[in-house]
Amino acid sequence: MEVRKIKGVVKDYAWGNSDFIPSLIGGATGGPQAELWLGTHPSGDAEVLTGGHLSALIHDDKRYLGEKDWKKYGGRLPLLMKVLAIAKPLSLQCHPNKAQAEAGWKREEEDRKKGVPVSYQDDNEKCEMILALSPITALCGFRSLEVIQADLAAVVPSAYGRTLRALSTDLENLFMSLFALPEGEKSAILEELRSSLSSSSDPSWEGLFLTRAGISRECLVEYPDDIGCLFPFLMNVVHLQIGEAMPITPGTLHAYVFGNGIEVMNDSDNVLRGGLTKKRMDLPELRSIMKFSPLTVSKCTENKDGFGRSVFSSPSPAFRLLSVSSGTYEIKNDPVAIILVTEGAVRFSSKGESLLLEKGEAAIIPSGLEYTMTVRGNAYISEVPDA
Repeated sequence: MEVRKIKGVVKDYAWGNSDFIPSLIGGATGGPQAELWLGTHPSGDAEVLTGGHLSALIHDDKRYLGEKDWKKYGGRLPLLMKVLAIAKPLSLQCHPNKAQAEAGWKREEEDRKKGVPVSYQDDNEKCEMILALSPITALCGFRSLEVIQADLAAVVPSAYGRTLRALSTDLENLFMSLFALPEGEKSAILEELRSSLSSSSDPSWEGLFLTRAGISRECLVEYPDDIGCLFPFLMNVVHLQIGEAMPITPGTLHAYVFGNGIEVMNDSDNVLRGGLTKKRMDLPELRSIMKFSPLTVSKCTENKDGFGRSVFSSPSPAFRLLSVSSGTYEIKNDPVAIILVTEGAVRFSSKGESLLLEKGEAAIIPSGLEYTMTVRGNAYISEVPDA
């Protein structure tokens, strides 16, 4: 059978929850399991259950990418599919576009050889989208300066009058100046924020979603000395209901805060952090790639393709995300894809052979394969779109 089962790589980052990924694939450890990677990136190359790594299969057997995409992407799968299980706020972060990634990767070549910490992990852009498998709360992009000023004046009035009003002449100046403040002033701002939120009647939760005040309270618990705790009042709060998806384009500051979802992105691990982290930050480089303008957040649209599958609008020509629910699908001339079964089972039938995928199992589907897919439950597919 040309459809091959693959086993993803689990990442145990501290912000992960301990139950969602084990509930999907098994293997509970009692500790956080934050991400399941299904792709070929060197930091998490999936295993092919018949032997070897997915990167080798795709590079060595051109049928999987197809001749055209094999040449276009140099024998590399251009997308990465993940499951995210978020218990605590992730770091504020931003990703580069292709030109920025190539320039940064080249510029840091000698530092990598010397083992010096670097900002770029590869030369690929990182555009992404996330679809909610449970309700998700996220921060995405800046609010308008006028709204930010009003909220800061309300939540930290003393600090606003003393320091923040003068800094908030524009978004770029406010962002960079907050990190450049003397430690004593940062501490004073955070203490006022803590006091304000503890005495506030604003709830932390509205139903299954964290509120703006709730996000800031969570950040103060996890990162009590980090000025990033103020950023929920600078950024848009986005709530995704189950089945809704949101795009993240390069240059957009964001942070996932709570929930579980499917993420699809370029095959990249380029992350530049800007607060809410104990990891390395490169603020000058972050500044050079970030968009400092207010963002109106749009969710992905959903339409049916010619085979009856749900297709979510993608922010990148290198990947798209589809979902299938119970039914039978006749597929032909489709590009290379990765499928993950999240509920029930999926049976592939092609050329007199069949393969059954059950809940938590994933597979690589070669380009151009003609097959029948019988779904009982739900599955998600990430694929390289047709040119």
